Amino acid sequence: METSVFMRLGLTATRDPADPILLDPFPEICAFGAIRPAVLVLIVDMMGGFIAEEGADGDWVFTTDLSLRAPLARIPRRVEARGTLLRRGRGSISCEVALSADGAPFAHGQTGFIRMPRRHGDPPHPHQHEGARFRAGARIDVPLPEACGIQVIDPATGHVELELLDTLRNPAGALQGAIVSLLAEVSAEELAAAHLRRPCRVADVDIRYLAMARVGPVRARAWWIGPPEAGSIRVELRDRGNDDRLTAAVLLRVVSAAPGA
Repeated sequence: METSVFMRLGLTATRDPADPILLDPFPEICAFGAIRPAVLVLIVDMMGGFIAEEGADGDWVFTTDLSLRAPLARIPRRVEARGTLLRRGRGSISCEVALSADGAPFAHGQTGFIRMPRRHGDPPHPHQHEGARFRAGARIDVPLPEACGIQVIDPATGHVELELLDTLRNPAGALQGAIVSLLAEVSAEELAAAHLRRPCRVADVDIRYLAMARVGPVRARAWWIGPPEAGSIRVELRDRGNDDRLTAAVLLRVVSAAPGA
């Protein structure tokens, strides 16, 4: 079976929340002179998940929301991420993740999780089938949107789609959370370029995970919030193969890409 895309993005991590997640960027996971936000979203989600699962006593833990701020348009040699528990309630958990590069703040994320008790007859926890450590090894060799099979249908409306391939699924069989972010990211980029007539990159992302996309194809469409020059965009993701079900609502902010990026 082909390795999942999100396992081929240059990450090194353990499941111990005390250990940092490391990222060594390479061209295929970058665009417009910066690391693609979706890759940083993956790091925030992973680290937050390690923290959330540590005290979950075997319960299911699902991501409900995630925010990322990535203002810097540069590609460092290495990114290091460390997480902190903000709150652990009976049914919900909140974490934050600080990402640094060369010892300086680089990006910051916060994420929330819902905790659901395991029921009799539930399948084994999917993480029991994964190794205790993720090691940077085989990497994608084409740009990340292409590796995921994202197709641009109509730039003027931010209409982009992807087929739900096995390489894009999480252990629960649904579209992986970072790919949700990537699809919204490309949707926003296409809308911005079509209307502003210049390349733009995503600097801020706020995701609400509403339902699991399990069938596909998954469609994203984008709308401006206020005037295009303000750079605020909302994106909806829908599972076309499951009665066009709304699966994620995303708010993003775009800024002009660096000249020549």
